[in-house]
Amino acid sequence: MHDFYKERGLEVPKPAVPQPVPASRGRPRKVLGSVFRIPPELDISILLEFIGANEGTGNFKPLEKKFVRVSGEATIGHVEKFLRRKMDLDPACQVDIICGDHLLEHYQTLREIRQVIGENAVQDGLLVLHYGLVVSPLNIT
Repeated sequence: MHDFYKERGLEVPKPAVPQPVPASRGRPRKVLGSVFRIPPELDISILLEFIGANEGTGNFKPLEKKFVRVSGEATIGHVEKFLRRKMDLDPACQVDIICGDHLLEHYQTLREIRQVIGENAVQDGLLVLHYGLVVSPLNIT
C-alpha cells in the first residue's frame, strides 16, 4: 500500500491503530477497525475521479480518499450512497457515474461493469469510475 501511494505522489495514509475496547471484566481487548473481510476473489478496487460540478449543486466536501476496495457485488447505487455520505451532498444534487464512455445505472454491479467494459475500465488494476455532480432535473423550476 505504501508503494502504491508513493508511486502516484500521494500522501501515504497512516496505519490503523488498535483501540482498546472496554470489556465487561478483565483486561481491555484490542480490536482493529472492521471485523468484516471481503474474500480476495470477490473484491474490486476502484478509483473515484471527480470530473466537476454544475452550478447550483450546493456546497460539498471534496472526497478525502479516492481509492476504495469493495465487494464486486456492490452496485453503482452503493457507490453513489458512499459519495453522498462522504461529500455531504445536498439531496437536490444528482450524482452521475461514468466508466469509459458509459453512463452507469444504479442497478449495475462493479463486477458486471468490469466484465462488460473490459480493460478500458481498468487502470493499474483499479476500476476507474468518474463522477460528476449536477442539479437534479426534478428540482429545476
